[in-house]
Amino acid sequence: MGEGDAYALDVSRDYVVCVNYLGSPYGSASPVSRDPNKPDGGAYGVDFPTPVSVRDNAVMCKMLLDELGVRGVRCAMGGSMGSMLALEFAATYPDFVEEIVIIAGCGRHTDWAIGIGEAQRFAIMSDGKYNGGAYESGKGPNAGLAASRMMAMLSYRAPASVDGRFSRSSMGDVEKPAEEPELGVRAHEKKTNLPYFAVESYLQYQGKKFIRRFDANCYIQLTYSLDSHDVSRGRGDYFDVLASIKQRTLVVGILSDVLYPYALQRELADALPNAELYTIDSPHGHDSFLIEIKQLNEVMAKWRRGENVDMRKNASDFTALESSEDVCELREGVKRLREELTVAELKRERAEAALRAALDPSQNISTTGLSRSASVGGSVSLPGLVLPANPSGSDTLTPVFGKLSVDDTSAPSTFAAF
Repeated sequence: MGEGDAYALDVSRDYVVCVNYLGSPYGSASPVSRDPNKPDGGAYGVDFPTPVSVRDNAVMCKMLLDELGVRGVRCAMGGSMGSMLALEFAATYPDFVEEIVIIAGCGRHTDWAIGIGEAQRFAIMSDGKYNGGAYESGKGPNAGLAASRMMAMLSYRAPASVDGRFSRSSMGDVEKPAEEPELGVRAHEKKTNLPYFAVESYLQYQGKKFIRRFDANCYIQLTYSLDSHDVSRGRGDYFDVLASIKQRTLVVGILSDVLYPYALQRELADALPNAELYTIDSPHGHDSFLIEIKQLNEVMAKWRRGENVDMRKNASDFTALESSEDVCELREGVKRLREELTVAELKRERAEAALRAALDPSQNISTTGLSRSASVGGSVSLPGLVLPANPSGSDTLTPVFGKLSVDDTSAPSTFAAF
């Protein structure tokens, strides 16, 4: 962010608005906010509306922009959860948003990501101090929250990144602690001779740092918000909904992302009618969009200036690369092959799931209302079955999404970068 068109956000022409998520302890409203319905002035705690969906957050953003007198958004952009909000905002208010930038995100939360979130929630809820969420301020489930954060930190990176950073190094003469008083954890009754790896120390440090600034109920709420994300919920077929999102779009994917794999961004770019796809080839996983910030800024600035940054077009002929002596050309060819392999792997996994379901009708896979699979480039069709995007799931339950509603579809024009 800076002045001039060399920046993704040009503050000489963009008015930048960043809005905190409902459920986060850093503002807006969350489980640690005062509940006006409690005569003692206590916090919401477990009484906070659950879940507050990504769509609810989009509505809340629109309410704020209306209050500010904003009549349109030039570009809705975000990374990770922010990309989900940007996509949902554009889908909910199509005449209000001109452009979208989706970085390391997805059109709907996958079973893989939901599973990671559930493991993190369970770590918190298994802590005896959680008490169903009814814990006193300052006396919460620190051990569970730290463990949850440690899991998250690993999902934000990739194996090569972690291995490269630590290389099985140890803490030297530092003994592995038998007790963590700040977390209320006693791991060993007696002194041990266990090795103390640097990666263990790092994760423990991250867990302890996190509990000093975050609340367990808030963390759980945000994971539920993530799980609620499905831009097609209540709107029809997933791919039909994506095809209806007409805004000019930049999708940024990361090849090494294990939390939201690259195939999900390729899927979005192929389904959104006016999308360009840019690929970040970094070993650092999901967090690459924070680490490779210079590269990301450059490509976003080019795209916002109207330049084509789509990396799917004009791909090299892989057979011609076999005899090439151009190192840059070879690297690009390898990169594109890796992209195609990630997409092919997703196709294979979903086809195998469909085959298992076809051979075993007792598996609970709903096909109601589905017209195509989530694989790139067409359907995975087997007799009597068209595979859904999340094959292990059934019909989506309709939860209660807080108290916000989508009832404003009008859109007048003064633009803000959002």
